[in-house]
Amino acid sequence: MVKLLFLISLVTASSIAVAGKGPTLIGGTPVKPGEYPEVVYIDVGNAVCSAAVVGKRAVLTAAHCARGGRKITFQIGQTQFAGVCDAPEAYPEDDHDISLCLIDSDLPLPYATVAQAGPAVGDKITLIGYGCVKPGGGGGNDGVLRVGQSTVTGFTDWDFVTKKESALCFGDSGGPAFRKIADPKAEHHYILGVNSKGDIRSTSYLSMTYTLASTGFMDMWAKRTGASVCGINAQCDVPPSPKLCGDSWGKFKGPFVDYVAAVKDLEICMFKRTLSTCGQEVGNISKNRDTLDNAFLKLTDCLNIVE
Repeated sequence: MVKLLFLISLVTASSIAVAGKGPTLIGGTPVKPGEYPEVVYIDVGNAVCSAAVVGKRAVLTAAHCARGGRKITFQIGQTQFAGVCDAPEAYPEDDHDISLCLIDSDLPLPYATVAQAGPAVGDKITLIGYGCVKPGGGGGNDGVLRVGQSTVTGFTDWDFVTKKESALCFGDSGGPAFRKIADPKAEHHYILGVNSKGDIRSTSYLSMTYTLASTGFMDMWAKRTGASVCGINAQCDVPPSPKLCGDSWGKFKGPFVDYVAAVKDLEICMFKRTLSTCGQEVGNISKNRDTLDNAFLKLTDCLNIVE
């Protein structure tokens, strides 16, 4: 196999080809406004890469984009941000291709979260980045964020591998590889890897972020810098309680989730088991319903709802 090309995008601004409308990400599509606000387009000297905001002052990218001490700049809306990056000390001897950057001021919400578990072979992954659009390179790098899906086919020491559908291209480096996202506006975004390298056609290599090596590096970085990293030392995937009746809502929401799960268990029993009366499943629904009824009464009391 031809040696894999690192998606480092070490090109000057004057040599970046600007693409019109057409093929994207190699098999992807431009994102719609507001869908992936945590993905940013960073400048590293005269190179460009993709990255993800993972905390109030933390940005995750690839080590080959921004190794230890490298400075990055990027823009969100009309605001310019800058930061200094750190990568694992053993990189590049170990192909641990991730880097965290400490940003000079607080970044706006929302943030993506580093997932605690990785994918399996056959899983769909959401790939995203600002890079080129043509197999072999070319096009893109025009400030347009593009997204697509690919399928996990295997693993190496530091990466998981995806093939077909969509593939990484120069400039996508450092962007987040998300757990499959069906509704990008409604679902929280969990990062499984960092865009690292590929054959610029169909095969992509994503540096794993959920391993002990990666979470350990991020935890040490967070302690040293005092910054928060979602999924490492901060929880960013749970929205705040509502201002009105927040405590009552919290006590209602948990039993409601349990009740829905019990109903689903009953459905599975009824349609997949032919020699059972599903007594346990019915009992679980009854038990959860009583708890849910009590929680709902307290919530309605707080909201002063009159039937």
